[in-house]
Parts: sequence; structure tokens; C-alpha cells
Amino acid sequence: MRVLIIPEDPTLDRHVLQPIIEGVFDDLKRPARVDVLTDPHLHSISQALNPTTVSDIIADNPMIDLFVLAIDRDCDRLGATEKANTRVSEHPTKLVAVLAWQEVEVWALALHREKLGVSWSQVRADCDPKEAYWDPFIAQNGWLSTVGKGRKKAMRALSGQWAGLLSVCPEIAELRERLRAQLSA
Repeated sequence: MRVLIIPEDPTLDRHVLQPIIEGVFDDLKRPARVDVLTDPHLHSISQALNPTTVSDIIADNPMIDLFVLAIDRDCDRLGATEKANTRVSEHPTKLVAVLAWQEVEVWALALHREKLGVSWSQVRADCDPKEAYWDPFIAQNGWLSTVGKGRKKAMRALSGQWAGLLSVCPEIAELRERLRAQLSA
């Protein structure tokens, strides 16, 4: 199966999204080649949710079996949840969506939550967790100058922590269950 992740910006998000989506397919015991969309190179949530953009991406990539729209929820300030659901309804057999609560960096932080010094519910409730928790965390660990500004290094902790990630980031577990149902249909 060929899977293409549609991020709101692949530059940094790819280092978090690709290992997680690969993990979902590994968990489902479904072999998949997972890539991240870089052409067109999207730069915003509004581009990633634009109906014409999504339709064009799907039409321009006929060899892809499944597209995963993976974006930040950002406290749903821009109505991302409704817009993502609408995009999925327009392409029900080719597109699924997952919205990170509140940003994809929270998924990477979930692997290091015991080092954050705050409750996990506080991190998840913050509308700007990248600024409040991610930036200080990568600075404290000296990861800012590494690949993906610390994202790739942070995701190395995913090995062995898959079940824990699913338990504290239920949107990933929900994506897994939607995919399980869709792939078995």
C-alpha cells in the first residue's frame, strides 16, 4: 500500500508525522510505503484544507492508495476539524484525516512527557504548546540545531513507546481504528 501524508508544512512536520503514520500501519500489520507530500510544498493549514488543493493532490498522485491529511488542530481556531471532515467526505475512499491536539509537536513531546515538569493534561490543553513546551524542551536538550529542529531526535524515543503514545494521544488511536475499519471493508 502506498500512503502519502498531506501536512500543513512538510519542512519540520515530516519528522514527526512519517514515523507515527508508519507506526499506525505497522500496528495494523499492513505493509505500507509512507511518504510525505513535498510537491506542492504546502505552507499553511489553509492550503492543506483548501478543497481545490486537496483534489489536485489526489488527482496528481494516482499511484497513491491512501492520503492522510495530518494537520494541527490549534484549538480549532480556524474550524480545522469541520474543514478536514468535509475534505474526507469529498474523497471518502482515498483520504483520512488526523488533527494533532493541538500541534504535531505534542505527539513528539508525548514520548518525553516525564521530562516536561508539568502535567500531560496541561500540555494537551494549551492552545500554543509548541511555544510553551516544545521550544523550551528542545532548547534544554540542545536539539535546536539538529535535523528537523529537534523533531527527528525526539521521535527516536518512539521505539518501545507506541502503546504509551496511543494512550496519551487518543487522536492517533482513533486514526488507527478508522484505518482498521476502512482497510478491512
